[in-house]
Amino acid sequence: MSQENVEVVRRTFDAFAGGGIEAVLPFFTPDVVAYPFPEWVEESEYRGHNGLRRLIAVWTDNFDEFELDPHEIREVGDGVLVFAETAGRIKGSGVPIRQPLGQVNSDFRDGMIGKIHNFLTWRQALGAAGLSD
Repeated sequence: MSQENVEVVRRTFDAFAGGGIEAVLPFFTPDVVAYPFPEWVEESEYRGHNGLRRLIAVWTDNFDEFELDPHEIREVGDGVLVFAETAGRIKGSGVPIRQPLGQVNSDFRDGMIGKIHNFLTWRQALGAAGLSD
């Protein structure tokens, strides 16, 4: 089952690249809970598909270009750990930016993700998954 979960997560990145937030919603349960990184100054959790839409909008609306580039996706216990990078150009300035992104996806049900925790560093994601460097 865990390799199936890895594939679900991989497909979310492919879908986002091809169609943004609306393309990834089918990969998340209707009651999904998304946790932004701990340093996030907005809400501490986003619930349901509308919550995911709001979270992604806050994240991407400040960019003229935005992409998610997964470097590694692997199973960890019942979850899936992702090491990725966000990249884009700050809206109106053309200034490029790259930022590591760590994720722990969990609560998989019926081939969909039920929880997603985001982190600003890969080390934080490893720690959240109960692993070390």
